[in-house]
Amino acid sequence: MTDAPDNKFRRPIDVKYIGRFSLPVLWAGIICWLSLTSTPPLIQGPLGWDKLLHAVAYALLTVTIAQYLHIHCAESWKAGFYAACLAILYGGLMEIMQLATQTGRIAEWQDLVADAVGSVAGCVIFRQAIVLISQHHARKQAHG
Repeated sequence: MTDAPDNKFRRPIDVKYIGRFSLPVLWAGIICWLSLTSTPPLIQGPLGWDKLLHAVAYALLTVTIAQYLHIHCAESWKAGFYAACLAILYGGLMEIMQLATQTGRIAEWQDLVADAVGSVAGCVIFRQAIVLISQHHARKQAHG
């Protein structure tokens, strides 16, 4: 006779966690592809500036990581801080991978600085969004 598996440590799969986790993973994959492909798509116009694109990409990465970490971390500033640190480390990894893969892409310190600036901006944006959402919920509960 076989014993039934002990289910007290199993958690049901929560779609909320999967959705929140898939956003930063998907965006990190897109950043990886854009960073390591030998011929990334070129965007014309004012948004074609390379460092601006780095900052925006890593701000968005930080926000998506923070929204996932906020599930596990009650304090939004901690979620934002940890997310920014992870995004900056990921930016450093992408610069190292550009050197290692030799796809014709050049690793630059300026790119890493732009990644860090974007990550810090993403942290601030996330924190401000949490404050505004909390204020909105507080006003909503006060009126109704």
